[in-house]
Amino acid sequence: MTMNKTMYLKRNRTLAGKMAAILLLFLPICAWAQETRPLINSTLDGVVLDVLTREPLAGATLQLEGVTHSTTTDREGKFRFVTGQRFPYAIVVSYLGYKTITVVADGSPITVLLEQDATGLDEVVVTGVAEGTSRKRLSFALTKVDNELINTVPATDASTSLRGKVAGLRIDQSGGNQGASVYLRGSKSVTGNIEPLIVVDGFVTGLRLADLNPNDIESIEVVKGAAASALYGTRGEGGIIQVLTKQGRKGRKLDITVDNELGFSDVLLLPPTSNRHHFKVNPDGSFLLVDGARVIDYQENGFSVNLHPYKDFYDNTKNILGRNSFYTNSASVSANDDRYSAYLSAQNQYRGGVSDAVGADTRQNLLFNLGYKASPKVTADITAQYSHFDSPSEAVSSRSDGLLYSTLLVEPHINLAEKGDDGRYVFFPSGSDLPGTQWSNPLYELSNKEYGYITENLLLGGKLRYAITDHLSAEGSASLQNRYYNSEVYYPIGFQTITPNINLNNGNYALATQRTDTRNGQLQLNYNRSTGKFDWGLTAKFVYESSKQTGFGGSGRNLTAPVKSLNVTEPATRSLSSSWAKTVNYGYFLNAKIAWDDKLFVDGLVRLDQSSRFGRDVGTAVFPRISAAYRITQDVDLNALTELKFRVAYGQAGSLPPFGAKDSRVAISNSGGVSYTQNDNTDLKRAVTEETELGFDATLWDRVNVQFNYAFSNSTNDFIAVPAFAPIAGSANIYDNLGAVKSNSLELEINGRAVSKGRFAWTPGLTFSRVRSEITSLGNVPEFTSGGYRKAVGASTTAIYGYSIFSSLSQLETNEAGLVINAGDGTKRVDDYAVNEFGVLVEKAALGTADEAPVFYVNEATGNAKIIGDAMPDFNVGFANTVSYGPFSLYAVLDWQQGGQKFNETAQYLTYVYRSEFSDLTAQAGKPLNFTTRVFNASQVTDYWIESTTHVALRELSLSYKIPTERLGIKKVLQNATFSLIGRNLFIWTNYKGVNVDGIGQDGFNYPSYRIVSGKLTFNF
Repeated sequence: MTMNKTMYLKRNRTLAGKMAAILLLFLPICAWAQETRPLINSTLDGVVLDVLTREPLAGATLQLEGVTHSTTTDREGKFRFVTGQRFPYAIVVSYLGYKTITVVADGSPITVLLEQDATGLDEVVVTGVAEGTSRKRLSFALTKVDNELINTVPATDASTSLRGKVAGLRIDQSGGNQGASVYLRGSKSVTGNIEPLIVVDGFVTGLRLADLNPNDIESIEVVKGAAASALYGTRGEGGIIQVLTKQGRKGRKLDITVDNELGFSDVLLLPPTSNRHHFKVNPDGSFLLVDGARVIDYQENGFSVNLHPYKDFYDNTKNILGRNSFYTNSASVSANDDRYSAYLSAQNQYRGGVSDAVGADTRQNLLFNLGYKASPKVTADITAQYSHFDSPSEAVSSRSDGLLYSTLLVEPHINLAEKGDDGRYVFFPSGSDLPGTQWSNPLYELSNKEYGYITENLLLGGKLRYAITDHLSAEGSASLQNRYYNSEVYYPIGFQTITPNINLNNGNYALATQRTDTRNGQLQLNYNRSTGKFDWGLTAKFVYESSKQTGFGGSGRNLTAPVKSLNVTEPATRSLSSSWAKTVNYGYFLNAKIAWDDKLFVDGLVRLDQSSRFGRDVGTAVFPRISAAYRITQDVDLNALTELKFRVAYGQAGSLPPFGAKDSRVAISNSGGVSYTQNDNTDLKRAVTEETELGFDATLWDRVNVQFNYAFSNSTNDFIAVPAFAPIAGSANIYDNLGAVKSNSLELEINGRAVSKGRFAWTPGLTFSRVRSEITSLGNVPEFTSGGYRKAVGASTTAIYGYSIFSSLSQLETNEAGLVINAGDGTKRVDDYAVNEFGVLVEKAALGTADEAPVFYVNEATGNAKIIGDAMPDFNVGFANTVSYGPFSLYAVLDWQQGGQKFNETAQYLTYVYRSEFSDLTAQAGKPLNFTTRVFNASQVTDYWIESTTHVALRELSLSYKIPTERLGIKKVLQNATFSLIGRNLFIWTNYKGVNVDGIGQDGFNYPSYRIVSGKLTFNF
């Protein structure tokens, strides 16, 4: 024990001696270090601001030129440099989306003003490419719409947010309160347009743009054609629109934004109607009744009528379709540090429609995005998005159920807003028994039946990225997206109808549900290297996609209790149905890219797809793409043309047939009558579009971007449903790959900050597009009409088919004997006809008589019908302009469509009951009632009612003022505050006399277009 203790003491004395020696040696070193530590020769304080708005830029990077010493600005845009360098010295200042500048600091403090980068050449895009790629290296056309153009005047949903901002894009909004359909570069199918695939933050979805909240969108990238969308294979034929949602803002530890908007909506377009009638009146102006009925007031000639004003006049359209409230409340919170970024937002929107008789459409949205950097090599992202829509306007969006149908057609001596003693709308307003046609009061129905239309969307997704080495990385992602739709309609016991209705009078209940579940998974390997002047890379990817739809519908009548349930309907009256469909796709692709000297770029891709929609022999398809670009300004100085890149791309993309189409081939036998059995059509193939795209990207004066594209495509193997045996009514259809369509598109986009001087800036944007689509094959199928359009080889995909009223003598055709062969009975000559004051060809002998009637085109071979119009416009132009001066900003978007036609059934059908402007004009001109009725032509599609849809629309307008929070002394609490006056769909200048000039299909008492005017207040804490 003693020995051990002695040894321990000796050992510790030795250790203490050694430590003392080390300390003695270290002391002079420390003294020397203290004497030679870096001197603090300057401290530089400053702030980085936007040159126009003077808004602080949080997260801007400042680095001393020539060294690695750097710092970033805080949430107020402020920074501090403590350095051993003496003034003056140079600092490089950079911020995403702004031009990088070098400033010389010769004292403290300083203010750095950054200007937004209009060119965005180094901006990274992610759509249509295997990995994020800077725009200068992109070898196909892509349009990116940034937050400023989306959220300055946020659309009520994202479906109309791109109008006037993307060339080659067309919006089809058939109902004013419904989400629009979006199409790119014309038709790819005989039966019409194919909507683009919607990708959200890299996750392939089954959503439509109408499902998304514009307030959550950071930017939208649009890839228009197959030359770029081959990456998405079977689902890319209609193009790709990727929505990138907001993330936590860089450099802002905590950012809170509250946005409140309040305004009103009212009807934008209504057809002109008659305010007079042609019935005999008493001296006091009331109707003269004979045996309880009105009598037509003919003139002395016995066929012309006298017009009289209504004694009691109720403007039902004005009284019922009035102003209604609109408001949106939203809030968002974002936070970040070096390892994570988070963004959370919520929105509540109330869209009062065109009448307070219908409940407001409402929507609620939630978004949560989280990014996490686990290590320098591993990063992860999570997104969760949920939306809930309640759309009562669906109850009045159809023709016969629509509010317009009754408010326009019912004569104005009837007050549809009449209420009974109980304060409820009456079923049969006073005077309803006088017209020959009796109309049900829509307000009675809407206030007595109950209905609901609910849509819910949920998107959950996650991504993981791992940098295995400096050159090799791996990515994986998975997402699920659920869409749920539920509708209920309930008619109570005792519901009244004009005539007895066994389905409604004793109560009726119907419900329908539809659920879509989409699953998506992706695994990807990336390998990138640089060798001398060459940068090259390879990407391999596997994709799994699954989509399942399930549905249920049920209805019944004769309720035993006043509740909404199928259980209380009479069992014998119940009708039940269900549906189920599932499709699984597997995709494999390999992408190779190479860049030389940052000026020549080549990209090649091949994707292999397998889908359960097809038989085994045709279940696999290959979609190639090759593209190249050359930046000529890297070799040639073009003065003001600071950037010029030529590009060419070729690619293929496809689409799937309807579910179950491969099970539709029919065998017909004639044994004891006609019957058929349904067999597999396993050789049905994908529809495929191959496209070649040529174009260039240019930048003028380092400020204005120009993109030009010419694309031509051929779509083949299109799906056509062919009657199995045409003479047999009710026989099953079969699908076959018979259709072919060719399209071409000419597009021009110009945008950028054209003027930036002091606190004034002008940022213009211009888009131009001309698109043509023509059917080139129907296989061996005779031409037919579908969706109101004629499908014939050589015709446009939107050719309108119907009857024709001649308007010129030059339209008449004659035979060798001089007899007209395409009008009349074949016994008349051209001189036997004349054009009246309404531009209608009539028989000259009947002009001004009771027999005056329009002359129709005649052709027995075609059933007296022909192509009478085309819905395809001549061209479309969009103007987006922002003018800023200090705290004020004026923003406007104009949309111009030249040409294109539409069947105005609304105006035509008003003529049936003599309620149209045309009815008044013909009566005032002394025309017989029969002339008006014949031009009406029994509701048949007729060219007299085909109208041009040429229009110029002021789609978006905003005047904003940035409140000077710093001057008011509240900057520490309120970072920014902005007040804006906003208008949506403010004015449409057009000669079109229908309800909706925007929809591509016919105008048939659609839900009307409407404008929204509001004020918006935005706070940023």
